[in-house]
Amino acid sequence: MMNDFELSLKSLGVSFTSKSIDKLRFYIEKVLLFGTRFNLVSNNDRNFDAVLLHVLDSVAGLPIIKDKNPRQVLDVGSGAGFPGIVLALFDNFRKYILLERSNKKATFLRMISLELGLDNIEVLERDVDKEQNKYEFITIRAFRDIREYARILKLILKDGGLIVAYKGKLNKIKFEVSHIESLFNKIEIKSSTMNDGKERNFLLLYK
Repeated sequence: MMNDFELSLKSLGVSFTSKSIDKLRFYIEKVLLFGTRFNLVSNNDRNFDAVLLHVLDSVAGLPIIKDKNPRQVLDVGSGAGFPGIVLALFDNFRKYILLERSNKKATFLRMISLELGLDNIEVLERDVDKEQNKYEFITIRAFRDIREYARILKLILKDGGLIVAYKGKLNKIKFEVSHIESLFNKIEIKSSTMNDGKERNFLLLYK
């Protein structure tokens, strides 16, 4: 499956080396090793191929980041590092700030960042509604309804800034958007197509 992953990277225009692929393998192995202790992934996802799918979902957002070219990115609710660790691994041109409220998961994020030698990562251990700083670019891999967190994220978004929410099926996104249109200056939906055939959509919220 790693060969398919490399093809997906190429289709996205994401550059990589044998060293970065080796680091990715190491990262996935660590997620599996510490999955139970740190509650990183669900029981159904505790195998290499399942974690690799989370990695694919994460890296699919990188072309948007490179196109907008922010100086730094705040990743809200980083969990096991999807997408924050993955993005930082394949994009060392900017700083990634990983915001995670769980002590166990924040501990894992700090540990794996050091072991991977990712000096472009900072881990903040607190809830998003306790964050005082404002950011130009925010990512969130959002399984919940966007209405649950749009207002909170807007409070820590700089004027002219952008929130990129990793989402799933298009019809569900359109329903959610209809309830938050008045909160943002502009809303876009972008899709990502890779060779695994999975539907991946991104909700772009401009302040």
